[in-house]
Amino acid sequence: MNSKFAISAVICSYNRSKFIIKAIESIFSQDFDSKLFEVIVVDNNSTDETLNLLAQFKASHPNYNFRFVSETQQGVAFARTRCAIEASGAIVSYLDDDSIARPGWLKNTVEFYERNPNVWSIGGKITPYFLTPIPDWYSKYFFGLVGRFDQGDEVKQLKKQRYPCGANMSFRKEVFEEIGYFNSALGRKGSGLLATEEKDIYIRILMYGKKVYYLPTVEVLHAVEGNKFNINYVHRHSMGIGGGERLRLQGNAFALIKKIIEYIAKWCYAICYGVGFLIKGEWSKFRMLERFRWWVIIGFLFPTKAN
Repeated sequence: MNSKFAISAVICSYNRSKFIIKAIESIFSQDFDSKLFEVIVVDNNSTDETLNLLAQFKASHPNYNFRFVSETQQGVAFARTRCAIEASGAIVSYLDDDSIARPGWLKNTVEFYERNPNVWSIGGKITPYFLTPIPDWYSKYFFGLVGRFDQGDEVKQLKKQRYPCGANMSFRKEVFEEIGYFNSALGRKGSGLLATEEKDIYIRILMYGKKVYYLPTVEVLHAVEGNKFNINYVHRHSMGIGGGERLRLQGNAFALIKKIIEYIAKWCYAICYGVGFLIKGEWSKFRMLERFRWWVIIGFLFPTKAN
């Protein structure tokens, strides 16, 4: 397949005007030949200053391979699919609109694919940086809430139960031609917090027998605002995990039964594990962990309440 660029860096954006330009600049500041990559922003109906800022950036940098388009169908799955369709690169690399690509993000991605022609996708390290104080209930069980993804400092193949996160993932362009795009029934839509559209596409990749790798040298910093620690947000986020899984498994009775058993087991485990928090006097950690697991169950049982 002939491609215009070695890699297309793509960003889905929704009302992140205070972060979007920093995200774009972190890509163009990479030590990588500017002729070999493009940057595309897909705006998903932002109502803030995002579009104006994108227009100003493009006008100020006429020599950059940069463009932005609007996707009017609301939802991150629609936006991510539009990114893949618009991309002219052999590799499609996703960066969140509130993230910053670390040095080597482009170079290390392209070189790994070139050395490993049997690899279909790469997930990189995601390191959160907190813009507000961390609450006392926060523990490692909420890494997903803040977007942290860290599988260590060694390159490793990712298999079942370990999927890259959307803030820092890349695919060969032909992946989408082989298995299709993101499932638009899943994922966030506007203020809704349904999840699992990333998990869905990775399950399909693995079902095709293709390889997915974790690459620690492909790293991004992910901004964590204070609203992520709002209890109502945590509640909706947790419900979205369960609701997304229910929709993903819809029509497969065996898988649905297996998943609810898994969720109940995890809730029981959370209660047992949380005893350690109680012994140390960390009641808030115990309480939030138990609530998180319970909310996931409720979201799974009642997915319409999770969106």
